[in-house]
Amino acid sequence: MVTRHFVTLDGQWGPRQVHYRRAGEGPALLMLHQSPKSSADLLPLIHAWQSQFTIIAPDSPGFGLSDPLGLAHASMETFAAAALELADALGLRRFGVFGFHTGASMAVALARTAPERVTACAANGLVSLTAAEREDILAHYLPPLEILPDGSHLAALWNRMRDQSVFFPWYRRTPEARMDLDPACTEAVQDSLVELLRAGDHYRVGYRAAFTFDPEPALVGMTVPTLVTAAAPDPLVAHLARLPADAAAVQVRTSADGQGANAACLAQLQRHPGDPVPPPPATAPLAGQAWQRMVEVPGGQLRVHQVDAPTGRPLLLQHDATGSGALLAPMLGALAGRRPALSIDLAGHGDSDAVLAPEEMTIERHREVISAALAKLGIDGLDAGGFGAGGLVALELARAAPGQVHRLVLAEPPASDPDLAAELREQGLPAWQAQWYGGHLLLCWHMVRDQALFHPWYRRRRAGIIWQGARMAPEEIHARVLELQKAPEATRLTWQAQCDYPLAERLAALSVPTLLCAPRWSPAMAHAEALHAAQPHCAFQVLPEAPRDWAPAFAEFCDR
Repeated sequence: MVTRHFVTLDGQWGPRQVHYRRAGEGPALLMLHQSPKSSADLLPLIHAWQSQFTIIAPDSPGFGLSDPLGLAHASMETFAAAALELADALGLRRFGVFGFHTGASMAVALARTAPERVTACAANGLVSLTAAEREDILAHYLPPLEILPDGSHLAALWNRMRDQSVFFPWYRRTPEARMDLDPACTEAVQDSLVELLRAGDHYRVGYRAAFTFDPEPALVGMTVPTLVTAAAPDPLVAHLARLPADAAAVQVRTSADGQGANAACLAQLQRHPGDPVPPPPATAPLAGQAWQRMVEVPGGQLRVHQVDAPTGRPLLLQHDATGSGALLAPMLGALAGRRPALSIDLAGHGDSDAVLAPEEMTIERHREVISAALAKLGIDGLDAGGFGAGGLVALELARAAPGQVHRLVLAEPPASDPDLAAELREQGLPAWQAQWYGGHLLLCWHMVRDQALFHPWYRRRRAGIIWQGARMAPEEIHARVLELQKAPEATRLTWQAQCDYPLAERLAALSVPTLLCAPRWSPAMAHAEALHAAQPHCAFQVLPEAPRDWAPAFAEFCDR
């Protein structure tokens, strides 16, 4: 079984968190991924090798869910030192190391830096550039990731992800640069795109470290038993001939295909096993700021964002159908030190596992999963609130355990009018899937943009103008698009469940003190006022204009 964890470090690069995957039993093996991906890219190998090793597969700094080092430029030796800092935190004394592409460079740098810790090194696809190639690649391979108001950067990134499996380097679209292999399928391009969007402009730091790393001096002086290989279809196979063949501890070998390259790496690592691995340490908080952890629930794990305070009841804030806790992290940060607060990615959303089947994506089942997470976290009494569908999940928590939930906040409650709810169910979040030409990305961009301009967004009429600009910022749209790209089906099904939920009926029967709230510019303002008129036992509040100021308003109500 593969589990995910966060470990909190406070070392050379200050306080930071590293997300990693762990699997198997046996000697320690550190597995390092390629850029711009995350440890998820190694899952097939993790599953194949977990019977042989205890595998630790981190997201490299600034990739996946790991915090960056805060450096605009970093050497591969810096990334290796960061990996060693992680190994220390996890209690890895001596371990094997495997890396693919960028991870191969990191593996070689790590073995050269800490030979007393690394028992064996297996590098699959090690880049070794000439001076001219390096100059050309540094000039063209790493353009800044600029978020554009029309969303056209998404089309450019999609085209790049496609071309990375057609040409090497991807920007030299010539017959000479053409690779003789099948291009990546649409699903693989989509996965790569999402990983690139996660990394953002930081993607250039990891890539640049690999391109500027010269493996020859490291290999010449290597004392750790090391295998460097590449599959014949890999464009980096040509680089093997550039590596020193007379280094005593180093073997350089071409493999016929990817399966053969992985088998050779496995044999190398089995010959020189590492030490046993202690149990994973508990995740420690980041003082004064939002931090993350994973929590186990039946069927998988959920991601949690939280902040801490010396006293006070925890405040649970649940994201809406199309978001995740990542979008609420700034809001949680405003409560750091004032009261404990957390947000949990709903099942199948953000970076939580899809522990619910499609037919189970109801508000009630989401509540059951969140309840299991709260029990695992040891949280009993709390205040609960949320946005849209997240508010409904909070309401279900209050219904299921009124003694546990002291106060309830429904921010921007969804429409209660049956006709509008039925219309929004069908048209508010259309079904889509990745298109080979990337058209789904522009559909998603313009849908999110128009959700900030009109209500309902698909009518696009003067009568539905939303007179507020905060959610029109390209960075805000981009962040929401990323969340939708992570989990298109789960978000759509949760959206539909929100539209089907009998909010007015269940609110009427609730005895928990409840706040209905929305900013004046929000289309949900009318819904909140209508619910308050029908349910005068509920409090009502107009929220500040800027979403960053909402959390203190929630806390003020909950503190009463």
